[in-house]
Amino acid sequence: MDETTKKKLQKALTAALQEEYDLRKELLGLITKQFKLDIGSDHGLSHWKRVEEIGRYLAKYTKADPEVVYLFFYLHDSKRENEGRDPEHGRKASLFVKELYDKDMLNISQKQLSQLTFACEYHSDSRIKSDDITIQTCWDADRLDLWRIGSVPDPSLLNTTIAKQEETIKFAWELSRG
Repeated sequence: MDETTKKKLQKALTAALQEEYDLRKELLGLITKQFKLDIGSDHGLSHWKRVEEIGRYLAKYTKADPEVVYLFFYLHDSKRENEGRDPEHGRKASLFVKELYDKDMLNISQKQLSQLTFACEYHSDSRIKSDDITIQTCWDADRLDLWRIGSVPDPSLLNTTIAKQEETIKFAWELSRG
């Protein structure tokens, strides 16, 4: 490959990365703007960031779809209306995901959309099960951050082998301590 072609490819890649960064920044702004709770609440931005870090850790082992897991971090609790019992927030988050997809705010496939909507809709119902490793990874990342509300994550309610490991639970506990 000649130098001119390399430079053109590098320029195109840089432009694509910038476009993706801008879209993510716009998406996060839209999510936080419509969030009804205090952004610093137990289900707000710091929780989303911890779920992101836990999810990235888990995904290294589970090989979950990184884009779905990433989007789950910021969308799963985005429609909460209170800090207590809010049984409809998962369903509302799922509908919000579809709305964002329809507005071309989410650059994902139909399969990824299906995974993300299912993960959001049922993330707070431990009775619902999935055989999909990406959905399991999303749910485990969220459940491993129960420390923030004074609850110890129950390994029997976790889905992936890596999430159930004592080392992983300790990692999540340390994150919750700041």
